[in-house]
Amino acid sequence: MTGAPMARPWRLRAALAAAAIAMTCFAATVSKAQEWRGWNIHPPDYPVSRGMERFGELVAQRTNNRIRLKTYHSAQLGQQDEAIQQMRLGSIDFAEFNLSPLNNLAPLTQVPTLPFLFRSVEHLHTVMDGPVGDEIAKQLEGVGIVPLAWYDAGARSMYTRRLVAKPEDLRGMKIRVQTSDLWIDLIRALGANPTPLPFGEVYTSLQSGVIDGAENNWPSYESTRHFEVARYFATTEHSNVPEILAVSRTRWQRLSAADKELVKAAARESAQMQRQLWAERERVSRERVIAGGAQVTEITDKGPWQAAMAPVYAKYAADPTVASLVQRIRETR
Repeated sequence: MTGAPMARPWRLRAALAAAAIAMTCFAATVSKAQEWRGWNIHPPDYPVSRGMERFGELVAQRTNNRIRLKTYHSAQLGQQDEAIQQMRLGSIDFAEFNLSPLNNLAPLTQVPTLPFLFRSVEHLHTVMDGPVGDEIAKQLEGVGIVPLAWYDAGARSMYTRRLVAKPEDLRGMKIRVQTSDLWIDLIRALGANPTPLPFGEVYTSLQSGVIDGAENNWPSYESTRHFEVARYFATTEHSNVPEILAVSRTRWQRLSAADKELVKAAARESAQMQRQLWAERERVSRERVIAGGAQVTEITDKGPWQAAMAPVYAKYAADPTVASLVQRIRETR
């Protein structure tokens, strides 16, 4: 009986020591928790947005909430050009971007934006998920943007305030383009007048006649309701540019090798889901705009459109590195 009272203080000290160690470990874990801010131009129900949300869910699950991602949809953190600069500075941690506004920063991003380059969506996926995509990603990393996965953005076609069936029909028209030298030259090659404008200004510019048309994919044409003010859609499918889900190099360099692999795997899984959602959204969007009064002109012979792109390829694919990438893409099966 005399030993029992002596055992209690020892046990108490051991319990307190264990608790202290546990609290220290917990505090260390909490201190390492990361909150990432993500930029997205699209509304929350868009395939890109749902893909980004899935990306966040997977990362949180696999790190036990040690890395938590919050995506700010609908350009809440600024327009795309602003967001690109914020990501390069590290004030935005991750984002989903179209490649075209990145053309002047990383010249190799111009290659996937070249007109009529990909034979099909399947061809696009094979190319971008392989060595060519890795090479383009490496150059982007050099300017502060680390691509994790390639999302679908669909084939882009022309939509205008009056009917277009052949390249000559575009002559003299003012067509909205993204901020990219290549896209400006592409529109000029078709005889139209390129008009760079922020995406958010396209509806009112079409409505007022400041521009005569724009070019984009089915979901963008439908979700922005541009079909209300530009009722003629010509399936030129002149470009099928992938988009990137990327992380800031500043944030990326803080990750361990294991976390880098985890984050990249989650991004690629989200891309598979996004691609499926995209294909379904394209189908639904096409049906909606036709029901809303849009007139679709099917361009079955793309030969004249492709021929008009000769000056674009002469300017943007003349560099040996770019020409080699173009050739490798065309040879990819």
